[in-house]
Amino acid sequence: MQLAKPVRELFKNVGVNQEIFQLKVGPDLHEQDKMAEQMGFTNIAKTIAAKEDEEVWLELQFYRDQKHLDDLGAKMQKDENAGKLGKQFMDLLTPGSCIEGWFSHVNI
Repeated sequence: MQLAKPVRELFKNVGVNQEIFQLKVGPDLHEQDKMAEQMGFTNIAKTIAAKEDEEVWLELQFYRDQKHLDDLGAKMQKDENAGKLGKQFMDLLTPGSCIEGWFSHVNI
């Protein structure tokens, strides 16, 4: 959490909207399972494994377009502060536990 605020500020200052969510576990899990089963779904907490002392976060980053992402990627590579924050953040993660994907917006 101590790193989340400076990372969020870093992204905010370059025009990236970032949302972070934490997976609910513990006493709520039974209710989540029941609701998911009633709808014919599988509770995501059953599909993502985490050790007891770990947390599961979902982070969404929103860029204006691909050029915005590409430009920021190049800029961040040269930014010493961004590199330090990135390293500190990655050192907290369990190796191999991150899942990443690029999505395009669905126009409805």
